[in-house]
Amino acid sequence: MKNLKDKKGHWERIKDSFSFLFREEDDIQVRLLNLILIAAIVGGVCSCLVSVAMDTSGNFVTIIMVAILLISLWIVNVKKKPQVGGILISCLANMVLFPIMYFYEGGMHSGMPVWMLLGLTFCFLIIHGRVCYIIFAINSLVVAGCIAVELFYPGYVYHLDEQTMGLDIIQSIIIAACVFGAIFKFQSSTFGKQRDHLIKQEEQVRLTMEELKKANQAKSDFLANMSHEIRTPINAVLGMNEMVIRESTDDEISKYAQNIESAGQNLLSLINDILDFSKIESGKMEILPVEYEVSSLLNDSYNMISMRAAEKNLKVKVENDSTIPSHLMGDEVRIRQCISNLLTNAVKYTKRGSITLSLNWERLNQETMVLKVAVKDTGIGITQENQEKLFSSFQRVDEKRNRSIEGTGLGLAITRQFVRLMGGEITLESEYGKGSVFQMVIPQKIVLDVPMGDFSEKYARWKEKSGRYHESFQAPHASVLVVDDVEMNLEVIKGLLKNTKIQIDTASSGEQCLTMIQKKKYHIIFMDHMMPEMDGVETLHEIQKLEEHPNTATPVIALTANAIIGAEEQYMEEGFTAYLAKPVRSNELERLTFDLLPEDLVVRTMDIRENTPQSEQSFLEKLSFLDIKSGLLYCSGDEELYKNMLRSYVDPKRYAAVIEMYEKEDWYNYRIQLHAVKSSSLSIGAKHLSMQAKKLEMAAKDGEIAYIKGHNESFLRNYQEIFSKIDAVLRADG
Repeated sequence: MKNLKDKKGHWERIKDSFSFLFREEDDIQVRLLNLILIAAIVGGVCSCLVSVAMDTSGNFVTIIMVAILLISLWIVNVKKKPQVGGILISCLANMVLFPIMYFYEGGMHSGMPVWMLLGLTFCFLIIHGRVCYIIFAINSLVVAGCIAVELFYPGYVYHLDEQTMGLDIIQSIIIAACVFGAIFKFQSSTFGKQRDHLIKQEEQVRLTMEELKKANQAKSDFLANMSHEIRTPINAVLGMNEMVIRESTDDEISKYAQNIESAGQNLLSLINDILDFSKIESGKMEILPVEYEVSSLLNDSYNMISMRAAEKNLKVKVENDSTIPSHLMGDEVRIRQCISNLLTNAVKYTKRGSITLSLNWERLNQETMVLKVAVKDTGIGITQENQEKLFSSFQRVDEKRNRSIEGTGLGLAITRQFVRLMGGEITLESEYGKGSVFQMVIPQKIVLDVPMGDFSEKYARWKEKSGRYHESFQAPHASVLVVDDVEMNLEVIKGLLKNTKIQIDTASSGEQCLTMIQKKKYHIIFMDHMMPEMDGVETLHEIQKLEEHPNTATPVIALTANAIIGAEEQYMEEGFTAYLAKPVRSNELERLTFDLLPEDLVVRTMDIRENTPQSEQSFLEKLSFLDIKSGLLYCSGDEELYKNMLRSYVDPKRYAAVIEMYEKEDWYNYRIQLHAVKSSSLSIGAKHLSMQAKKLEMAAKDGEIAYIKGHNESFLRNYQEIFSKIDAVLRADG
């Protein structure tokens, strides 16, 4: 029993002594080379034994070959030079030992051709790179030379007797088969282990991905809840503060309220940065192009930063190319956010001097252009090595110098991501200690090719005319219902709409809302989402299920603090007419209310007859076939801009282009022309014509040619009629 254990111990020790040659951490080529060398050593030893038994003359050469194999094994594993070991054994064996054995062991009539085949094959197995092909070529020439010498000078080859020759061939074939078999077995085993390892890795990756999805969903849920929980009180704070600003006659109180507004907007900006970073990180950020007014973009950007700049005695300048088209199409929200981030950073890092926001453009073709936005400051500047770090997430440069400046380090990273998503690029020029210039270049579509003019002049005129807040319209006979479980939120909406004289009812739950809508007709319903027992979505579905009540066609607006990506689309899919995110901006609330109320209930507060010269009264009265109120709304009440828009509208080329594309049946370009007519018609107040153009545009997009051919003539007739009427009014006005 003891002897058996001793034998087992010896075998384990032998296995352990060889195990270091096949460690899993070693490269597979090293392990394969070790296997080939060991197999060759074993084969060489066996060959020596056979040679001794057969009393042949190749014994001494075989011993030398085994010694060289052992030296190569030492070089590979001790000196850690597998390429050197492979080259050594290949060169000495194939170029020296095998040729000697070839002539002394019987030439082609022996087992040497098998050994030479092994030698040539091993070149590919144990040597890497270009040197492998060089050595293989030399070895091939050596083999060919040996065979040629035997063919032309057979006397140089020692011939074995038939019995010895047979045994030599047999033992060579068997040894070669064992070597190749060991190699194939090793590779199969290795590949099998790799396959199993990959399967385990794939399973681990799958499990990890599931965990990541769960974690990402948990993060999204947390951000949604955080957004709602933080935005709800901010909505109340900013809403109540807006009413203080509107109604206060005390300059000191107004100043305090404006400071509250600035601080609240900064807090909201931080929340938006975190939410936007999460959206970008998850790949869910989308660009949503809309039509927008360039002067409004500049106006809001200036107003957003002017107060913060004034607190630091910084001068803010706005410069623009006066020929920029007045209306463009792009993701206005993201462009505003990018400008806001750049302006906010400029104020943060500028102690004295000025900040300049400039807008320029470059036309690409008739329909598209490149918008160039630059923000220049006289601030601290950025060193060359820190400029690339500046656009990294959560990265703040020169931290020691800027430790007193607040920020998350996300603004510029988000800005660059937004600009790239919009197909543009952002660049930076900065001199340390002197200031920086950030420039964004963003492609946009041209909606209305009317020059917007000089912004600074228009803003100065507006400031002269404007005083305290004035509602944009009044609708004393309109009735709306606001549904929210937070009393303060109800007060905010009532306060923001108070000056419009709209009749406002409130409900604090979904159940109360359902009761009220069955008793009274409302023109708009504002519905909060997150409410106990029955939330806003469930309430909307219940409204849709009810039969024979006065509000079957009443628009329902989602009024919610849920501002995560895709929220608006989700509410639209649920059946809401529109979406307003908290904190509610008073101008957005007024504009949406104005758009959704029936026209006969709305009265614009701007009295055209009292505020314009007589010639202008006559001019506007002659345009009664248009919705002048809507057109002026698109121009922010600027009548001169409205007149310029009308002049641009009566371009015969557009009308001719529609006819040309229709006759050619070029439906792709027909759709592009109709899109332009739709947008420009809506901008001047030709709503019916805009709707006709929209339907034809959609038909061209969907390939509904029959619809186009059935309605194109009516559309062109209306287009020509409005075109002619506007042209006549403009000519009469001079």
